[in-house]
Order: sequence, then structure tokens, then C-alpha cells
Amino acid sequence: MSANTLALYHGMASTCSKKVRMCLYEKGAPFASHLLDLQKFEQHAPDYLALNPNGVVPTLVHNGRAIVESSVIIDYLDDVFATNPLKPQDPFERAQMRLWMKFSDDVAYQAVYAPTWQALRHRAEAGLKSGALAGTLSQIPSPERRDRWEKMAQGGFSDKELEAAYARMVVCLDKVEAQTRHRPWLAGAAFSLADIAMLPFIDRISNLRPEFLEGPAYEALRDWLARGKARKSFEPAFRFKDDPRAAELPNF
Repeated sequence: MSANTLALYHGMASTCSKKVRMCLYEKGAPFASHLLDLQKFEQHAPDYLALNPNGVVPTLVHNGRAIVESSVIIDYLDDVFATNPLKPQDPFERAQMRLWMKFSDDVAYQAVYAPTWQALRHRAEAGLKSGALAGTLSQIPSPERRDRWEKMAQGGFSDKELEAAYARMVVCLDKVEAQTRHRPWLAGAAFSLADIAMLPFIDRISNLRPEFLEGPAYEALRDWLARGKARKSFEPAFRFKDDPRAAELPNF
């Protein structure tokens, strides 16, 4: 399969983009990088919306066809690339893997979304000023996301909303801790898409609220996180450098 058949549209700090990059590096699948500056609203440009009408990252283009939603993308990549399979063979473990992928989308994403954008909101100020706000909002396809950006223009998320996100962080940490006390990886004995799905979110929690991971309560989780970071795919995926724009975009 030619390297030129894969192109990834992604964000530098985006947890969902990191998930897909890690899967690509696990598979040893070369790809053309198209980094978008999310705080400059490049994900709402007409050319990108033609690929992903949701106006979010990442989007994988394979042989001219776009695949969206990070969990769908990594599942697709494991189907397409036979090298280093990332789905358990055991049907029960495979079901557990899928539950973790769903959890990453439904809970873990909600745990980090508001604190992440709160930390990066200053970079979006130009597009959210009163003279530019209407134009910015008009390009956002999702009503929910329009509401979120309007809230950012009004000063960001409230303390109550951030506290709710922090509570979800603890739910994520507790769930990973409970699972890794008795097994090395989330779906069983082998590293899988379950771990790829969750590593970006636990890493982001450790960056946003490092104190949450301290103490004896999360020893197994910290060991799991260390094992994930030790994989050869982690550094290039999370500290991505293979794009001229990488150095100019925020990452954490």
C-alpha cells in the first residue's frame, strides 16, 4: 500500500488526533500530514468541511475517501493494515475493547474538553472578538459547538462546568485503575485499541491536573501509563514533529 494513499487532517494538541496518530505509528503506516490550527478555526474552512462536514478533527483520507470520528478511524486502520493487529482475538476481550472505545468517546472526551479549551482560549481571541464573532459562529456546522464557542467568547467555561469536568476525570482514573490492577492492558494481556483510545485522555488529565494522579490510589494506573509511554508509537504521536507547522502549534 503506497504511503501516498493515506492523509491525516489533525490537530497538534487534539486528544482524538493523538489517538489516530498512535494507531498509525503502531501500524507503521506512513501518512501525509495536514495539521490544522484549531484555535484559528481552520477546521471550519470550506475545503475541510467538504471532507468532514462536522468541522472537527481528525479526518483520515484513504484512497480518496474520507473516514471521520477517531474511534471509527482506528478501528478502520486495524482492519486495513494487517501488521501488528490491535484487536484481541478472544471475543470477550474484543467486546471489552469496544466498551473502552465507547467510554473514551462518551466520558473521557467530556472530562478533558472544557479544561483543554479553557487553557487554549487565548489563542482564539481574534476570532471571538465582537466584530469577528458572528462570522466565526456562522462557519461552525454544529449548534452545540456554536454554543460552546459563543460561551468562550463570553469568558469561557464556568467554575461549575470545570468542576463537572474534573469529576469526570476522577471517574476515568478510577475506571482505568480498577482494570489495570489485575491485567497489564485495558482489554486483556495485550496492548489494543482500548489502550490507544484511552492513553491520550489519561495523559491529558496528567497534564491538566497532575495532582489527581498522585498518591497510592492510582499506582496501577501510573504503571499502565508508563507502559503506554514506553511504546515506540507514543513519542512521535504525542510529540508530533513530522509537519512544518508542528513547532508553531500548541501541544500538551
